[in-house]
Amino acid sequence: MNPKKDVSLIIGIAIPILMIVLVAASIYLPSLFSAPPRFNFLYVIDDGYYQDREYVVERGTLVKQGVIYPERYTPRAARLFVHDVVKNEGKEISFEDAQRLPLDPSGKSPDGFEVVYGNREDGIFPLFLFSSTDYNTIYLKGHNASRKLDLPSKTAEGYYYSSRFRFLGWIK
Repeated sequence: MNPKKDVSLIIGIAIPILMIVLVAASIYLPSLFSAPPRFNFLYVIDDGYYQDREYVVERGTLVKQGVIYPERYTPRAARLFVHDVVKNEGKEISFEDAQRLPLDPSGKSPDGFEVVYGNREDGIFPLFLFSSTDYNTIYLKGHNASRKLDLPSKTAEGYYYSSRFRFLGWIK
């Protein structure tokens, strides 16, 4: 074995591996050192056809507006949830309990996070084969990191919702 050929072979293999490690580290290390989210949020899941604006936030308080339904339409009840950002789970609450929450309806939380739909890019090659883009999935995004939110997918009656999530506000 020729030591010069061995060194060239080792360097030839090590450079691409080192480049992959550096790119992966530049993508994932910032999210490891970023501050975790601190503000929970309120959201509604409904059947989406006519309940689009049944619940709104006015002056930091949840308000229920009257919705006029067409004849022969029986709406399923909209459900309110508080999402715990630490546990990544939603807990259903009543309208009365939700009204007591101080809400901030702005797009970004006070600590810089936002709730976004799909288009999360990660993996070593985000624009190619290893990207995970799903416009029906909802993420909590901020500080160079994003995390898929675990949201309920069906009601107690068994009806499935497709993208009927609606963010209402950050709990102050």
